[in-house]
Amino acid sequence: VFAGDDGSWCAVRMRPDEVTPPEGREDWGVDGILCFSKICTHVGCPISLWEQQTRNVLCPCHQSTFDLTDGGKVTFGPAHRPLPQLQLGVDDEGYLIAMGDFQDQVGPSFPELG
Repeated sequence: VFAGDDGSWCAVRMRPDEVTPPEGREDWGVDGILCFSKICTHVGCPISLWEQQTRNVLCPCHQSTFDLTDGGKVTFGPAHRPLPQLQLGVDDEGYLIAMGDFQDQVGPSFPELG
């Protein structure tokens, strides 16, 4: 697991056959490398606990758990939205790059936002 210097994202590498991307996000990773927001969608705590065996990340504040093999889907806890995922690609020189910004809201959910 790698984290961005600003603490807003994390990248993980898994075996490609372990990843079941959501429909429309089949090409968002590169050779099993995926990138997600590191800000919990519950109240915005920084997610910091990686469970290598389950491929889940956990929020230490309220124990929301997110399955990174399944698009950051919530598997436990009070969060209602998956972690936003950042689409990755490879540039002409072979470097891993972000293909844009997060398309989903980063950070906590509020009732008025759904």
